[in-house]
Amino acid sequence: MSTIEIKKIGITKLNTDAVVNAANEGLCEGGGVCGAIFKEAGSAEMTKACNAIGGCKTGNAVITPGFKLPAKYVIHAVGPRWMDGNHNEPKLLYSAYMQSLILAKENGLHSVGFPLISAGVFGYPLYGAWRKAIQACNDFIQINSDYEIKIIFSVLDDKILAAGENTLKDILEDDKIEESVIYWCRKYSILFHVIYEDEELSCFFREYSIYNTMEEHQGIINILDQCYYEAYKSKVVISEYGQIVIDGKFSDKDLSRPAKKWVNTLTAKQILAVISWHFRRDHFSEGSWIAKSVANGHMMVLVDGLLDRI
Repeated sequence: MSTIEIKKIGITKLNTDAVVNAANEGLCEGGGVCGAIFKEAGSAEMTKACNAIGGCKTGNAVITPGFKLPAKYVIHAVGPRWMDGNHNEPKLLYSAYMQSLILAKENGLHSVGFPLISAGVFGYPLYGAWRKAIQACNDFIQINSDYEIKIIFSVLDDKILAAGENTLKDILEDDKIEESVIYWCRKYSILFHVIYEDEELSCFFREYSIYNTMEEHQGIINILDQCYYEAYKSKVVISEYGQIVIDGKFSDKDLSRPAKKWVNTLTAKQILAVISWHFRRDHFSEGSWIAKSVANGHMMVLVDGLLDRI
């Protein structure tokens, strides 16, 4: 089981597969966390390894050996310098964490120690830095549910520790999917598969509209109507779906025709937002949108993707 925790410990003392260095673009030895990691790893060896790489852009990460550190590897992640929040700072900070974890997975590493990137001399506000850090790590865990990883944040200050613990609690509670939603997904997953995988049914429901009198398949039509009703009652249709769609910058193409590959990159809450988007679209498509979404396999892909995250 993948986990996120925060410990009051120096990052160079962590016995994880890798520790993350809050690096600069030149990958030069600096102060704070960066200076401590270079010193404990061996400044000469680490400098030589970083010089061979030649630098790293903000929002990205690179990897070197850990040399004399307990950790086998050091992942050098470059976070943004805080200006005013309007120069892509949140996006770049999120990316620095995500790229670090992608590197960890590519190298088969199952435990990673992080500092609070950009919150020191780079000036990123404390709570904002924690929120992006934990959001990125939690999103990585959900997207890579088949890959077990232990993430540890290393801090030395009690105030920073408390802020991190509060943020971690808030985000994990916000990301929980209600049992009623899970029940709805499991209940109607079979229906979505049956309609999509049966050629005659899928053709029928592509043409279906509640405004046309149809005598065929009344049993399935009734189940689909119940599914629609229960989606709202079970809180499958979430009120904040619009903001999640905007924040995720989802294209109309991905929203209306979600491919499995794209859905696999989303968090559970994002998948739920796309499902909600489909149900809300039904109000503007003369009662046929959900039937078509089911017939074309879109609801099947979304619900399967959500169940994989739970």
